[in-house]
Amino acid sequence: MHVHIWKMQARKKKFEEYEKFGRQVTLPALKKIDGCLDVHFLKVFEAKKPQYLWVVYWRDHNALEAARTNPLWREQIKKFEDGKFYKTIPLELVCESLASFGAPGVEKAKKVQKTEKAENPEKEAPAESSEKAEAPKGFTGPTVEGE
Repeated sequence: MHVHIWKMQARKKKFEEYEKFGRQVTLPALKKIDGCLDVHFLKVFEAKKPQYLWVVYWRDHNALEAARTNPLWREQIKKFEDGKFYKTIPLELVCESLASFGAPGVEKAKKVQKTEKAENPEKEAPAESSEKAEAPKGFTGPTVEGE
């Protein structure tokens, strides 16, 4: 399972409009895209300026990449850009889920993988990359802006 995390800072004068847009436009669009297992639209509670996170669970990396070319995705992105909701360029992270204690969609993703393996036993598993990304020395992870 892959997780697409998207963080943005909204314009103060547009945050209510953005929240409505997220609930009424983005959520329904993502739910319709094949491979999307679950979506969370989050407002950063402790942020002094309106900040939001999207946490979108995808069946696998291929599902996420296919979604990026889906007309629903492209239409939603265009509406987002036309709305001029963001103050700073959004940050995007694509993560592979390594373990969980019951995150949404995990059981569904496991069942899909088992079904695919059972239906295609001759299909080889993809080779794992030997290259691992390393964080720069001293890197402690993302911080909240202004800290």
